[in-house]
Amino acid sequence: MTTRWIDRLYSQALGEVDLRPMNYAFLSRLAADGPRMVSQLADRLAMERTTCTRELQPLTRAGLVTVEVGADRRQRVVHLTPEGEAKLAEGRPHWAAVQQRVAGAFGSEPTDDLLGRLRELLAETQQLMAH
Repeated sequence: MTTRWIDRLYSQALGEVDLRPMNYAFLSRLAADGPRMVSQLADRLAMERTTCTRELQPLTRAGLVTVEVGADRRQRVVHLTPEGEAKLAEGRPHWAAVQQRVAGAFGSEPTDDLLGRLRELLAETQQLMAH
């Protein structure tokens, strides 16, 4: 239930600039990591490759990312466009405002601790899935 309410907060804030939280995640990941193969991007965002491909379609249609053939013709490489960089910059203050609201309500230290523990849980879960 908590994740749904948190998602609503981010959806409401990012909706003001026509972004969804997942859109923002894609754009910010590409800005931080640079161009990535779809499979690499999916792994980085902890999602299935087919889900990643589906989620990229509206970003591609909006001109925020491009998907190009990689060195191996079976690979698809996702690039952030200048329009995508601009949309990310437009969304960043809205994202940060929600981060501040949550930290303000829950406390900075407990929020940081929770986020750290969630990262640990993700890493452990990924290890379990690999075995």
